[in-house]
Amino acid sequence: MSDVVACESDQAAAGEMTLWRMFLVVYATALAIVLVDLADGIRFVGDIDDQLRELQIRHLMSAQGSWFDLSLPFISMPATYVSPWSRLVDLPYVAIAWLLQPFMAPSQGLSVAFQLWPPMLLAVCCLLVAATARRLLAGFSLTGTALTVSLMLATVLMSMGVLEFSPGRIDHHNMQIVALMMIIAGLVRWDRAGGLMIGAGAAISTVVGLECLPFIAIAYGGLVLCYIGNVAGVRTVIIASSVSMATVTLVSAIAFLGPAAAVSTQCDAFSAPYIFLLSGFSAILGACVAIQSDRAGPVMRLLTLAVPAGAVLIAAAFLFPSCISGPYGIIDPLSRELWFNRVWQEKSIRYFYENGQYDLLLLLALTAAVGAYAGPLVRFRMQTRSFGPLIGYLMALGALILTAFVTRNIRFPIALMPVFLPAAIATMTMKLPAFDKAYRLSAVATTAVAAALCLFFVLLPPVAHKFDEVDYMTASECERQDFSVLQAVPPGRVATPQGIAMPLLLAAPTGFSVGAIPFHRASPGMKRMFQAFMTSDPQLRREALAPFDYVAVCRFPLEADPAQAPLYAALARGDGWPGLERINPPTRSDFQLFRIDHAALR
Repeated sequence: MSDVVACESDQAAAGEMTLWRMFLVVYATALAIVLVDLADGIRFVGDIDDQLRELQIRHLMSAQGSWFDLSLPFISMPATYVSPWSRLVDLPYVAIAWLLQPFMAPSQGLSVAFQLWPPMLLAVCCLLVAATARRLLAGFSLTGTALTVSLMLATVLMSMGVLEFSPGRIDHHNMQIVALMMIIAGLVRWDRAGGLMIGAGAAISTVVGLECLPFIAIAYGGLVLCYIGNVAGVRTVIIASSVSMATVTLVSAIAFLGPAAAVSTQCDAFSAPYIFLLSGFSAILGACVAIQSDRAGPVMRLLTLAVPAGAVLIAAAFLFPSCISGPYGIIDPLSRELWFNRVWQEKSIRYFYENGQYDLLLLLALTAAVGAYAGPLVRFRMQTRSFGPLIGYLMALGALILTAFVTRNIRFPIALMPVFLPAAIATMTMKLPAFDKAYRLSAVATTAVAAALCLFFVLLPPVAHKFDEVDYMTASECERQDFSVLQAVPPGRVATPQGIAMPLLLAAPTGFSVGAIPFHRASPGMKRMFQAFMTSDPQLRREALAPFDYVAVCRFPLEADPAQAPLYAALARGDGWPGLERINPPTRSDFQLFRIDHAALR
């Protein structure tokens, strides 16, 4: 290892590239990936989340919208759906549309904002990537060409994360990636500014959504261990991160929730429980570190933090007992069985094998390989008493491991781990004895991972799934069908299978609402729709459809079993149903709308 230290002064400027040049390399490569993705007109990562976010923002910009009111009246279960999604994500789209108002209508301005903001946010992400990679390269050397190629390769390996920033990808995951990258960049800096970045990134991530809480726990767990071990500079980092986290949390509560929502208990979204925990832990961590003597031993440091932190956890459990069951406790058993348990993002990577999604498995394998070859770099930084890279590395590694069990996390390790690649390549090209053994172990680890993934090809062959009526109701989206019949009838509540709900809302005039959408807070509506379309009990069907004015179903080419879903099978086949009056569309369309005669309904 002394060989490396001795070489640092000779190599510091050999192939050094300015931060802005590194940023341009990363950003240009990322934009090229986005353009390739857009070439066929279909975004690789586009999904129903983008559609609901668009509806939420357009409702906010309408005359009925209100900043602190997250209720969406176009989803009536029959209770109005209240969104858990943060106004922080809505803010830049609304701001861009407002700036464009002198030049175009608000609806057009929003459409432009949906295309502009994700690539703009990508620039922020790429700047964080470049800054992190540059600090990780400190003390190592690459020629200008080699560094450019390594940055391009790292960005390509981040492809699935990069594609979260495609124009029109207005879901919240891109902002979560930026927040996590901010934390890693702050950890690698390991100074006061880095601490501010860590705290802000952790708070922003929680304000946006709760998916990244495990990674935040890893980051702060690492900081606490460094403090207990009296690592140099950790006091400054922790105090700055604590001030930053508390400030961003409280400002966000005021700016994006308002007084009423800030004191409400929403176990699946940023609200009182998480404001209490973030503010409480940051206050305890910052205060204890600030007042603790430098001469205190590890045990005293641990007790000083553990006792008040334990008290905060106990207080949170007492104040918010409903959240102990987790964010998905509100899903009823029927919706859990017929919807949640079928969502691929909640399954392990076994799902990829069984469904032949080998491209995603390849991305995970490449990410694991990067992780294996970044290990010696991280080990070297540890030996030089630099622990920030280790904590950032453990965040990315934790995301990779968690993805094996819950695939919704797949975008995070793929976005985070490659930032270590340029520095890892630099250490490999130096061919120093200090790294030889470490990289032999990395090669063994990579081979073991590849062998394990290949073994699963044999153990978990593709499965021929037998689709059922629930699958048909999910797949029946009425793509490219004419919804203009909705213009010819009075607005009202529409009972639909879950697949057609979002397309109908995007096409319907103002005043229409649907009974359910495939999101966890809509489980009461999903339960009602499953009962309406699948029950054989006429009384239960009448009760389920009682609050609604219309039923809408798209004709489906596959034959549904009437014994499993009587109402859906009949309507998807194109038949009628007693008590449902067909409203003829102006043109031939698979979209079918029926007016409900509740007295005659069977």
